[in-house]
Amino acid sequence: MRNARKYNTRITLGGVPTRDDLFQMQTLGYRTVVDLRDNEEKFGGQVKRWCNDLELRYVDIPIRRTAITIDDATRFYATVFAEGVAPLYLFSRFGKRPLALLLLFEAVLLKEPLVRIYQGAAEFGLNLEGDLCLRTFLVEFYNNPELPPVIKRFARSRPDLFETPP
Repeated sequence: MRNARKYNTRITLGGVPTRDDLFQMQTLGYRTVVDLRDNEEKFGGQVKRWCNDLELRYVDIPIRRTAITIDDATRFYATVFAEGVAPLYLFSRFGKRPLALLLLFEAVLLKEPLVRIYQGAAEFGLNLEGDLCLRTFLVEFYNNPELPPVIKRFARSRPDLFETPP
């Protein structure tokens, strides 16, 4: 799969998959493909059709980089941490949105400083600092008092996925 990177054993992130990428995912046992592109980026819904043809579960969570809401984040976490959906492929146009949401989750859960999100993205090979929309989202949501209870709820519902370091 081109432009795909493993986030962990359950999750792979990347850009818009081709039909060949999806075929390879199916062959590798992937169950779910999560599309985070906003509606203007979908270009006719080809990825959804390809997923349907290959019997991959397609989940559409259109997230506008300029207007990410707590509901968007909650739906994302509910999808990613649900039982029986892994392995998953999460994507946006360049793969930054799913990475930002996952790193935000970890930073809040582990009570790490905001800068750890940017470091994690850089280690992953993506620069979130240069993306003003995502940077604004991360700062606002990191400091949003509504987010920690959402994250704690998902972490409690799937403790098997969140081993805290000693």
